[in-house]
Amino acid sequence: MARGSGVAWVLGLLACARPVGTGAPDVAAAAVEPGAPEVVAAAVEPVGMDPSLLTRATLAPGDVEEKCHAPQDRARCLQARQHPDVLLWWTLRLGERHQDERGNDVRFSEAELRERLEQVVELARADGVRDSYPDSLLTSVTLLGPYTAVRRAMALPQVDMVTPSCTEDDREFCACERLRVDQCEAHAFCQAVYGWPRCREPRVLAGCTRAEACRDSITHAYDPRGVKWEFPDSCVPDQPGWRSLGSVIDMTTGEPRCERLRD
Repeated sequence: MARGSGVAWVLGLLACARPVGTGAPDVAAAAVEPGAPEVVAAAVEPVGMDPSLLTRATLAPGDVEEKCHAPQDRARCLQARQHPDVLLWWTLRLGERHQDERGNDVRFSEAELRERLEQVVELARADGVRDSYPDSLLTSVTLLGPYTAVRRAMALPQVDMVTPSCTEDDREFCACERLRVDQCEAHAFCQAVYGWPRCREPRVLAGCTRAEACRDSITHAYDPRGVKWEFPDSCVPDQPGWRSLGSVIDMTTGEPRCERLRD
């Protein structure tokens, strides 16, 4: 789907849609807390992603997606299977050891590792992978391509584990900032972000981010309506209008930015 026409189509489809069931929009609708910036960004609500892009397949015994071991990777592989033309990164890890005729666990020789890796790369290239990046140890390769170009390579017996991740594509498949809050948990490639509005329990879904890893440090941020939130790590939502405040301590006053409270 071309970017311009895709966004226009989504706008028409979802212009009237509102987030439901997350808790975050109701909190954000409350009055701006004292001390918030005088000029607050407008509460811009993402138009929402085409719901068809959020669908996932179901895993059946023997499916190649069994090689996507981690729960998040499994969800991503199954979502990619439903959208086989979306461009993604795929890291395929190959087995390093085997049992010899005596039942001993031995490592493949360098020549054997190279041959096994070349088989994976050659098949993926034949199926339309755009780029391939073998590692120096000959035990994994990262491929750039859609699901259709990597599926047969994934199925080869020497491939033990598969990890997909985002890249840029003309469908904006990984544009997590386009998701409404209620869509965040349905997109396997977007990480749901939970936090405490006004630093009060309970923790609720605030939005989502494309970030793959979040540092283990408490973070504070203003939402689009100027309400202060506390988050358990460095990630804040990618949705429009969020403004990170950074660390726990206000570097100007030396005071805690926010202390989590219980209602």
